[in-house]
Amino acid sequence: MNWIVMMKPLGPLTGLRGLAAYSVLFAHAIDTSFNYGGVMIFDPFAKRLAYFGMSLFFVLSGFVIQYNYSESFVQGNFSAAAYKFFIARFARLYPLYAITIIVSVPQIPIPHFIGHPLTGVAYLTLTQSWFNVEQAIFAPDWSVSTEWFFYFSFVPLTIMFARISRPILALAIFSAVAAVILIATFYFFAEPLTAAARIVLWTDDNVSADVWGWIIYYSPLTRLSDFIVGMLAAKIYAGVMVRSQPSVSAWIILAAAPLWCAADILISPISDNPVLTNIRCNFIFSPALGALLPCLCLYSTRLSRVLASRPFLFAGEISYSVYVWSFGVLSMLGPTFQSPAPSSLAFVSSSIRVLVTAGLTTTFAYGSYLVIEAPSRRWIRDVLMRSSNALTSDGRKYHYR
Repeated sequence: MNWIVMMKPLGPLTGLRGLAAYSVLFAHAIDTSFNYGGVMIFDPFAKRLAYFGMSLFFVLSGFVIQYNYSESFVQGNFSAAAYKFFIARFARLYPLYAITIIVSVPQIPIPHFIGHPLTGVAYLTLTQSWFNVEQAIFAPDWSVSTEWFFYFSFVPLTIMFARISRPILALAIFSAVAAVILIATFYFFAEPLTAAARIVLWTDDNVSADVWGWIIYYSPLTRLSDFIVGMLAAKIYAGVMVRSQPSVSAWIILAAAPLWCAADILISPISDNPVLTNIRCNFIFSPALGALLPCLCLYSTRLSRVLASRPFLFAGEISYSVYVWSFGVLSMLGPTFQSPAPSSLAFVSSSIRVLVTAGLTTTFAYGSYLVIEAPSRRWIRDVLMRSSNALTSDGRKYHYR
């Protein structure tokens, strides 16, 4: 029987998951709070912060999935590994996803589904972002659908990547090639891509995103490059046997990667550059993140210790709930603490709204984690994999993350 090895917890990555969730939370909170008469004065910054959060989520996903599950597919029984993998990931995603859909249904006009029955099927099967129907109910769940796409992609990819003996070189080459392909494709083929996608991947404005927006942001195929970067980063980490003090190259990465991400977020001309503008929402952060993650896991630096601290670990544990419920909190607050025109008092009110949003979201997310996420995950795994916490013949304990 095939099992998945209990891997060593990687605290900095859990902390980064919290950073990703709160980046998205603060991005949307800032955008809606500093909104004066329909003018969102921090909109460019807020969008780039959200782009960073989503790319970090997807790169982390590739790293964690590769780190935890690759060995079972490469060395064990394939069908058993696939069954256990998909049960574990379904248990991780679907219960909270289903709750968000159920809560959102009363707010959505019924014709969205009566006129488009396949849209309902897509939501049931978690494939809405695959077919550009993610706007029908609770659009933020597009990322959960895209994550589900990654899991199906992971199985053949991890088998292919098992042959990679030089993952550092592979990550460098893939990052460069993916960036060039994305930039060239989006720059030279925008019109034919949009025209083709509109024919087969657009339903109507109530169900589908703008076609170009779907291509460069929501499409799982576009976002797969983030996931692959994370997978290759995990192979780098797994292949390093000696964990000594950081080398010069590691120190450069530890300094340069966060600076690059911060510059992309804070300095508009970088991501607004004509060459980079079409990858600012999908891949611009990923190569730096792919280089950074192994260094954070390998070496005890100030940054890795901060990310592995209790506040960041707490944020990481509840990150899924933080992401999904932040949008509900923003909707619930409505126009509270908002002003029609900018002023000193308006800025104070807007800042209070951001803090209230973060506080309420954290409270709801922690409750959601305790009441929905953790219990449902355990229950599904107990029912479908009753012997998942057992000892194998070699005496090592195995489990599913």
